[in-house]
Amino acid sequence: MYNNKPLIYLDEIQNVVGWEKFARRLADSKYKVFITESNAQMLGKEIYTTLGGRYVAMEI
Repeated sequence: MYNNKPLIYLDEIQNVVGWEKFARRLADSKYKVFITESNAQMLGKEIYTTLGGRYVAMEI
């Protein structure tokens, strides 16, 4: 399914300008991308807008 591409983990990425578009390009290129954040509120609306239909939110 992921064509033996590496898994991509992005932690605390919200401070990087343009991270949403970068993550979307990875997902669209069939990489399996994991984005972690210690404060879910900081990701906010950007993730829903940019990655709509390409993510699963999980609270731990």
